[in-house]
Amino acid sequence: MIRRYTPQDVPQLVMFFSECYPDDSHSGRDVRNRISHIRSLGGLAWVVALEDGEIAAFAWITPVPGLSHIAELEGGVAVRWRRQGYGSRLLQHILVDLKGSQFKQLSFAVERLDSPAACLLQQQKFFVEHSENVLWCENITNLPVLTQKAGAQVVTFDRKTAVAHFTQLYNNIFRSHPWYQPYTAPEVADLLMDPDEMLFLKINTEISGFAWLNMIEDHTGVIEPLGIGGNFQGLGYGRYLLTAAMHKLAQQGAQRLQIGAWANNQPALHLYHSLGFQHHKTVTYLAHDLC
Repeated sequence: MIRRYTPQDVPQLVMFFSECYPDDSHSGRDVRNRISHIRSLGGLAWVVALEDGEIAAFAWITPVPGLSHIAELEGGVAVRWRRQGYGSRLLQHILVDLKGSQFKQLSFAVERLDSPAACLLQQQKFFVEHSENVLWCENITNLPVLTQKAGAQVVTFDRKTAVAHFTQLYNNIFRSHPWYQPYTAPEVADLLMDPDEMLFLKINTEISGFAWLNMIEDHTGVIEPLGIGGNFQGLGYGRYLLTAAMHKLAQQGAQRLQIGAWANNQPALHLYHSLGFQHHKTVTYLAHDLC
């Protein structure tokens, strides 16, 4: 039976996640909190429940921040129930269930277009929407020298000021780009754990750029997003800000640095490569129009 998730599914979902993702720990509280968070954002979740209550497949969608008509699709099929049609039936059920809803497009990220998930999605008329490159810099002991640039300095602000500056700058810088995903002040405030994570580029008296820093597992420091105002692009300010961000993350204990860029954003990729970043993987986003 395919149906919407209910809290009574948590014990079976603990076993489902433990089988599908054995390297991670999964408690009832973890699963319950995770799905509650997804639902609090306006997301939905479905299960394929067998007669004995076992969960054979699970999927959920989460609205994309700033683009509430697009939902990110995630999920999977338990190992011993794969290649028996459960994934296909669950996907078809979701597509029917979402007709007439607020969502107009589904998006699913894959690392290989020949993977089972990607092949299944493409059979259901998912198409390649765009690809993003993930780059790593692993030579932390030999970072580019941070050379001061005349009239420029890297600064931080208190939380309220940082949120206001970032929201305005991000939307102004990226509004005309195909990868633009708008941010609202409440979303930024919710995501920003520490205002010192957000570096701003001040050129003379104007706040002209930003770099959002984050530390994730395995001592990896992430720089994303990064942006420079159009009037100051191509003048070396992006290199200056990115170099400062790299040094700050290294000082915080990062053993590897990560940054992302659209696969066809050649100016950004050229800058990142010149500062020691190398291609790690490409993530392709498959999309399906619901309307």
